[in-house]
Amino acid sequence: MTAAQEWADTADEIWIEGDSAITIADLHRTAKGHPPDKTMAQIANLFCAFKAYKISHVYRAANRAADFVASFSCLDDLEWRRGMSLPLDFCSILDGDLTFCT
Repeated sequence: MTAAQEWADTADEIWIEGDSAITIADLHRTAKGHPPDKTMAQIANLFCAFKAYKISHVYRAANRAADFVASFSCLDDLEWRRGMSLPLDFCSILDGDLTFCT
C-alpha cells in the first residue's frame, strides 16, 4: 500500500485485489469510513489520494501475481519501487493471470 502512494500523483485510480475474503470485507468497511483498526485507517488515507478506487476479491488461482508478491515479501526484505525491474518469474505469472482472467 505504501508503494501505491507513489503513484497517487500520476494515476487517478487504484484497484486493490486480494484473495482473503476477510481482508477484502475489512477494506470495503474501511472505504465506507468504518476502519476496524489503525492499519486499515492508514489504508483509508491511501484511498483518499486517488480520485477513484476499486476493491475486489479474487481466488488465489486467478491472482498468482498477488500471491507471488506476498510470498516474495515474506522471503526477502525488499520493497518494490517505481522504476525497479520486475523478476522474470513475475512477468510470466502476470501473463498467466491475464489469460486466466474470468
